[in-house]
Amino acid sequence: MIENEKTDSTSLSSCSSKENKTKVKGSNTIKLIGELLTDICNDKKQNKKDKLVLIKYFFSKKVPNISISDYIQRLSRYIGDSEETIILTLIYIDRICELHKINLNYNNIHKLILASFATANKYLEDIHYSMHFFSKVGGVSKKEMINLEYEFLKLIDFNLFVNEELYMKYKNNLENLENDDEDII
Repeated sequence: MIENEKTDSTSLSSCSSKENKTKVKGSNTIKLIGELLTDICNDKKQNKKDKLVLIKYFFSKKVPNISISDYIQRLSRYIGDSEETIILTLIYIDRICELHKINLNYNNIHKLILASFATANKYLEDIHYSMHFFSKVGGVSKKEMINLEYEFLKLIDFNLFVNEELYMKYKNNLENLENDDEDII
């Protein structure tokens, strides 16, 4: 977040509470984030009034036939991103949800993940892929990928900086979630 902005995040970062924990095995950040986002999409307590104008580019009429965890795994496998990029993807989605009070659901999460993942990749990684490549891996057209990235950047107010304190908060929350789950299993 912006350096003078509070680092207390309440939507996804607080979702590691006991009521939203998913029992996962192993130390797989991708799987943890996938399961966390799945839990949020399954949460019936969310307010059903999305800001449709803001997320119209991310809305899919038909829910994709791939799970959230498998989708993140696919993006990571073909793009080969680091753990930092994957965690930054989560932070960006959380930031957008906070800024615009957007509810995550199965009709918008895949495209939000794709746009967030591509943006985080371009921001952090030395190797940048073409929009055509991102679109093929993400399952959208090149034109749609360009629109998704542009709309994503507008939603996040072009604020891609994440300070170390906020990054470590998310990373530690994920590690705690993983450790709690290992203790349970």
